[in-house]
Amino acid sequence: MTALTTGARQAPGDVDWALFGRRYWGRRPARLPARPPAGPCEMYALTVRSCAPFRAGTRFWVMPDVRLLVGDGRLRAPGALLPDTGDRTLDDYLDRLDSDVHGQGYLLSVRQPLLLDYALWSAVRAAVSGLWREVGWPNLPVTAEVLVGDRFTEHTGAAEAPTHAALTWVLRGRMEVRLWDESGGPPPAGIADPEHGPEGVRTMSAGAGELLYWPGDRRHVDVYRERCVALRLRIPVDRRLPFTALRDLLADLVHGRRGHDETVPYFPFGRGSRVDDEDGALSHLTALGDELRTLVGGEQLNRTLRVRWAALRSAAGLEPIPVPREGVPLTWHTRIRRTGEIVRMPDGPGQVVWAVNGNVFSLPRAASDRVYPALGDGEETGVADVLRAMGAGGDGDGDGDQGVLALLDKLYRLRGIDVAEVPAG
Repeated sequence: MTALTTGARQAPGDVDWALFGRRYWGRRPARLPARPPAGPCEMYALTVRSCAPFRAGTRFWVMPDVRLLVGDGRLRAPGALLPDTGDRTLDDYLDRLDSDVHGQGYLLSVRQPLLLDYALWSAVRAAVSGLWREVGWPNLPVTAEVLVGDRFTEHTGAAEAPTHAALTWVLRGRMEVRLWDESGGPPPAGIADPEHGPEGVRTMSAGAGELLYWPGDRRHVDVYRERCVALRLRIPVDRRLPFTALRDLLADLVHGRRGHDETVPYFPFGRGSRVDDEDGALSHLTALGDELRTLVGGEQLNRTLRVRWAALRSAAGLEPIPVPREGVPLTWHTRIRRTGEIVRMPDGPGQVVWAVNGNVFSLPRAASDRVYPALGDGEETGVADVLRAMGAGGDGDGDGDQGVLALLDKLYRLRGIDVAEVPAG
């Protein structure tokens, strides 16, 4: 095992992402010690929240997405087999599940649960941002998964063509991953054997407090030992994925320009109607091409991509994002502190996009240039100081003051600033 946890500015157990980027990223798998962004207890509580709607029945196309695999198949409606608030601890739940499934192995997976808990979302964002600063920020969303497995071998990663790299923190128990290069062709014979890997397959085993990584050109089989809990980030790296995302974006924009008409088009055809007539099928099809050309050559697509990038960059790729929090009363007496990263990007003449924790809004450039330095860089400041920097009256009553207070309220709700002190009265 190679220790990658040195560095003067790192806390004990943090990964040296600079060294990781040079040695492993996009090159070869790795197992290394790493302090996880959260513990198994926090992830179990998040799992209970994620599972609550699924106990009533199967849900489709929603996030978080919950799946339970037992034995050799997936339970379409696991219902009471999912954890709930009556299971006080993870072990309580696993004891009950062991009894209900009669000793079979199982895997409970929760995809994209972080949107339910800002603290955990922020912790994972902080943990992975160091890597992005070394290798580049993702231009597509990263998929987060909580995995709770016991005596279970998962083959999905062997059957599907690899498109994502993976970072897997083991929070509890032990797991193994068996990897082979996609360029090597079909799965080697014997890949399903959890004890003896075939030639050409690399096996890595990790326990609590360790991180597993493999590049995006590897197929894999996961083997979960007794009561394993892991957090995995699936990072899109296949070069085809951005083109697929752009195609979907163009389809959405064309759909919007056509008034979001959900009807299926039927083109006239038959006696008295030719394909190339004025209202024939060809004119309808070429009109679609004209719409696409207009979009590709216009500013709407460029601005949409800019805003989309700013949002994704500020979220460190972790989408979907948590909802904003409730606001608090702000007056010119209130003391505040900037606590979140604010990503700023020019947005045409005279405007600047601000992105905070995946949320985006625009400001006039002049206002942006004044308010951003007035917020400071983590030190405490006063609302009155920001008001004065913006040229407002400073007593909280004028129209200019109300505009600044509305901006600060938005930043607070998006968790870009925190209230340091609210004077009595």
